[in-house]
Amino acid sequence: MDFTWETPDPGYKKINVFCEISEDPLLHEAIVSIGALARDSGGAQLWAALGLLPNLTEEQAIMSGIQSALIHAQKMGWELIHIETSNVEVYDTIRHQEHVFLNDEQLEIYSSFNTIYANHYNGKKMKRVITSVPQRMNSSAAYLAHYGLTKRVVFGEISGSVGDLGYYLARDMGMTLPFPSIEVQTNLGEGEVIDGSPPPKKRKLDEQCCDEMPRQAYRDKGKNKVLEHFSFNENGVFGQKAIRIMDKGKLGCYSSVFDNPEVNMNAAVGKEIYSRDILHHALLGTLKSVIPKLYVSLPSLLGNDVDQLMSVDQVLDLLGFNGDKPSTSKNPV
Repeated sequence: MDFTWETPDPGYKKINVFCEISEDPLLHEAIVSIGALARDSGGAQLWAALGLLPNLTEEQAIMSGIQSALIHAQKMGWELIHIETSNVEVYDTIRHQEHVFLNDEQLEIYSSFNTIYANHYNGKKMKRVITSVPQRMNSSAAYLAHYGLTKRVVFGEISGSVGDLGYYLARDMGMTLPFPSIEVQTNLGEGEVIDGSPPPKKRKLDEQCCDEMPRQAYRDKGKNKVLEHFSFNENGVFGQKAIRIMDKGKLGCYSSVFDNPEVNMNAAVGKEIYSRDILHHALLGTLKSVIPKLYVSLPSLLGNDVDQLMSVDQVLDLLGFNGDKPSTSKNPV
C-alpha cells in the first residue's frame, strides 16, 4: 500500500531531509540546497530549516541537515527520533558504518552524527531510527530545498511557513486535493472565433484633406523633456520668436533643411550639429560658434554681409602705402 507520507509511531518525532543540486553556468560549480523538517505523530510542523550550503557535497549537505535537526531535538529533549532521507548512500552508510571505510570528507560529518547520540545517551529511552523513502514521500522537505535554491538564501532555521509549504504539509496528511496541473493544448483554430474583436467601422476618405500641414499645426506637438534644454522650447512648444525666424526663412542660408515646409529638427547639418542646434544658437545670438562645423563653406555664409570688395589701391591707401610718397616707416628693413 502506497502513502504520500507516513506518520511516525506515537511519541516519535520524524525528521525529513532532502537535498537539491543545480549547476551554475557562470561560476561552473554546483549549488547545493537543503530542506529539513521535523513533525510529530499528528503531522504538525515542529521545526524547519532551508537554504544553501556552499562548498559541500550532496552527502555532506544531507548530513548537515540531519545534524541541525538532531541539535534542535537535543535542545528540546526529544528522545524518540525517526529520520527519513531519499539518499540511499547516506542511509546505507549510517546503517553499516562499521563495514564502510570513511574518507576524510565523510569522517567529520558521520563522527558528529555519532557523537551527539553517544554523548547524550540516557538509556533505553533514547532511540533513533532511519529509513530510506522515495522522493514522492519526501515532498515537503524537497519543497523546502527547492524554495531555498530559487530564493538563494543561506541555510538557516525558519519560523512558521514559507511559500506553499502549508499545502505540502496538508497533502502529506491527506487533507487536500491534488495540486492542479495545467495542460496547455494547441489551438488549431478549426474555423471558429471565440470572443473575437468587432469588425472595423467603415470610413470614407476626405479628398479635401491636405497631405501637408503648416508649421503652426505642429506647434503644440513638442515634447518638453526631449528638447527642454533648447532656447526655442517654451513649456513643451515652439516659442513665437522661433516660429517667426523659420517662417521668414532667415536660416535657409545655413542649411537647406529650413527651406522645407516641415523642418526636421533631427536632421544633421554639420559635424555633430543638427538643425535644432542652428535654431537654438540663432535665438541666443551665438551662431558664429557653430558655423565652422557646418557642411556648407564659410564664404557662402559670410557673402550676404559683404556688399562690395575694395580694390588693391584702396587697401594700400588705407594702409599708408601711397604710390606718390615714399614710405615713412620708422624701422626700414
